[in-house]
Amino acid sequence: MAKNKDIYVFILITITLVMLSVWSLTVGVVDIDFSDIKHILFGGKSTDLSWSYIIEGRLNRTIMALLSGGALSVTGLILQVFFRNPLAGPGVLGISSGVTLGVAMVVLGGFALTGFAANFTLVLSGLFGAISILFVLMVVSKYIRHSVTLLIVGLMLSYFTSAFVNALYHWANKEESRQFIVWGLGSFDGISTPTLYWVLPFLLCCMIGIIFLIKPLNAYALGEEYAKSLGINIKTTKVIIIIISSLLTAVVTVYCGPVAFIGIAVPQIVRGVSKSKSHQFIIPLSILFGAVFALTADLIIRLSGNILPLNTITSLIGAPIIIWTIVRMNK
Repeated sequence: MAKNKDIYVFILITITLVMLSVWSLTVGVVDIDFSDIKHILFGGKSTDLSWSYIIEGRLNRTIMALLSGGALSVTGLILQVFFRNPLAGPGVLGISSGVTLGVAMVVLGGFALTGFAANFTLVLSGLFGAISILFVLMVVSKYIRHSVTLLIVGLMLSYFTSAFVNALYHWANKEESRQFIVWGLGSFDGISTPTLYWVLPFLLCCMIGIIFLIKPLNAYALGEEYAKSLGINIKTTKVIIIIISSLLTAVVTVYCGPVAFIGIAVPQIVRGVSKSKSHQFIIPLSILFGAVFALTADLIIRLSGNILPLNTITSLIGAPIIIWTIVRMNK
């Protein structure tokens, strides 16, 4: 019975995702008939070039929201299993702050470039920041027994990186500071089609790579010693988790800003609606729920006239979920 319920949830969330994706192409400042959108998407030519531009922008924004939501949610899921803490996530553990510091060093430090070099430099610096924070957390976790203490360490690392970012603000000019502030509010908008050509397969490959972690995660969820007894290579699993988590967090954060709460809230939603304990089902469900969460937040922004920042919406939705999780943990 529980298995049937999980299948129904999977089908329902998939249908919801498809409907939201189609609706997303029609939502914006300019009203465009869906027949015109379908005509252009399937290779037809439009007499109004601005329409093609608008539809391309909406399509890119929709795809980036779906990718980012799925990437952040599955990252939060594997981090929560790895650290054995339901409150672990890219933002809470300070990983997003590490990426932010890397981006700040490029944007505010005067190293901003153009074209492919800019993309490569931003991603590389963000990846370095994410890996650095995760490495510190791994070392510290060996000496900490209580999982809540690890969250405090992650919070302190966030403050530590923020101190360097504030110092960079002091030397940056007004234009660089404004650009960085806007980026920090979060947005799925503005990604170009050439950039999406490499971001799309890259994020998809990373998320597909998590499939190879299903068996280790199922064993690791029952304890490290149990995983060892099943022949799981703990060191290799840790390295893979660090690399995938860092890559997903770095790429999404570089192009969308430090998006809050998706990585920590969505896994809690999934565990609340699903009775399954196997990551073979939980991982794809987390990706779907994360995509729905992110796209819903972006649609709310567009329906409001693009007035509200992305992190405002994700915080309003995600914060109550985290409070509910904490209360449930205490019970």
